[in-house]
Amino acid sequence: MKKLLLFILILLLVPMLIGSTYNYSFYGNVIHSSPGMTFVGYFDNAALGTKMSTPEYFVVYEDDIYLVDSGTNELTIIDSNFNVKAAYSEFSFAAEMDPNLEFIADSYVVDENDNIIALTLKKPLGIDVKPSGIYIADTDNERILKLNHNFEVVDVFSDPQDPVFEEMPFKPSKITVDVSERMYVVVREIFEGIVELSSDGTFNRFTGVNPIRLTAIEIFRRSFMTEAQLAKLRRYLPTEYTSVTINENSFIYATSKPSGTSATNTIQLINPKGVDVINRTGYFPPMGDIHYLEGRNNYVITGPSQLVDIDYTEGGIYSVLDQRRSRIFTYDSEGNLLYINGSAGRQSDKFAQGVAVKYLGDDLIVLDRSSKTFIVYRLSEFGELVNQAIKLHDVGKFDEAAEIWEELLTKNANYEIAYNGIGKYLLREGRYKEAIENFKLGHDSYYYSKAYKEYRNQILRDNFGYIFLGIVVLAGLIITRIIYKKHKKGESLLYED
Repeated sequence: MKKLLLFILILLLVPMLIGSTYNYSFYGNVIHSSPGMTFVGYFDNAALGTKMSTPEYFVVYEDDIYLVDSGTNELTIIDSNFNVKAAYSEFSFAAEMDPNLEFIADSYVVDENDNIIALTLKKPLGIDVKPSGIYIADTDNERILKLNHNFEVVDVFSDPQDPVFEEMPFKPSKITVDVSERMYVVVREIFEGIVELSSDGTFNRFTGVNPIRLTAIEIFRRSFMTEAQLAKLRRYLPTEYTSVTINENSFIYATSKPSGTSATNTIQLINPKGVDVINRTGYFPPMGDIHYLEGRNNYVITGPSQLVDIDYTEGGIYSVLDQRRSRIFTYDSEGNLLYINGSAGRQSDKFAQGVAVKYLGDDLIVLDRSSKTFIVYRLSEFGELVNQAIKLHDVGKFDEAAEIWEELLTKNANYEIAYNGIGKYLLREGRYKEAIENFKLGHDSYYYSKAYKEYRNQILRDNFGYIFLGIVVLAGLIITRIIYKKHKKGESLLYED
């Protein structure tokens, strides 16, 4: 009897102790049957009236597209209706610029007296446009050109003073600039991280270094090796970044190549301290394809997603471009996959070698290098509702967001994120049991655990008197039982005497 009462007491106490760490487990993948965006048009050389040869990258600034082409070595300006406004292959100097600076390049124009009067590009791979100017990663000239908005050269940045560039050439491939005019540059074949330059081109630091992750077996093996043996092993290098873009809070969205040791950190959000703070609380980490085959295969594309560009829009929504399978993955600020668009092919609504993806308003534009084409995707009715709900949630209008999530479920009852959105609203309203049910349907273990913890605490608060009384009664019964047994034993001894 004593053991039985003790067991009942433990059953009452255990939920109080471990309820907060309970996690709902699930298996399987997420299926999104409703497209978030639909194809609306494409613009090639014929439609644009351009002569794109090897288009490399573009950005959107004040509804204009700024495109760099490594084949023609030109900067082309295109408006939001895809009409070419101007194209530049030579850049003269602004009045305040000293044309007699020593440039690390041979791409310039001289007059009859051999004076440099303009600069030209040589295989440019990146560009960024800010109110402070136009920044071009002039890759094979090993420099960054800064232009004013009259397309005149106002500064040239080259040869950062760091020991790394004493052995490796400075070949900038992508660039983004913050509000203080600090430049964050991806440099080819540099693995130390993103190069941060001050507004005058002075080297500051490497930021956002990609960590190397070894398996437990590899760490164990290496612990028994000598220095000579370690020197003979294959070296693991941090992966190389492929794109960077900075938001208004000076947080850098970045993509990188998958490494041999990890493919889960190919999307990052780097804060001003250089730390990756991207949320990965969705059911899978944001990394493009989750399931893929390894090794060689003649029938399907193998390996993890090759992410080459990233862009963001309102509400913390961001999209990444997978060059390997020609798809665009869109996530919310918590890392939940919202929808997937695009596919590989030569048809007008597909692309074979996407190199850049950017938002133009709510439209998403992909630049296909192989077909020399801009492909435009527009939000579907379903996608508009998804984005609207996320934006409302982002500004604290949780009740309005929940109404839209309810509407989305009438269009697609299998859309797990809608259940999670409703669950977050119910969680804030203190309706924990209903929140738990929605998080379970949405397969969200993180918020399921939070709701479960609050529901457990609510049950304890509402029933504390009964629980305490039950504990007291059980304790009393146990004590009474012990006293009774001792008393009975004492009587037996007296009787024997």
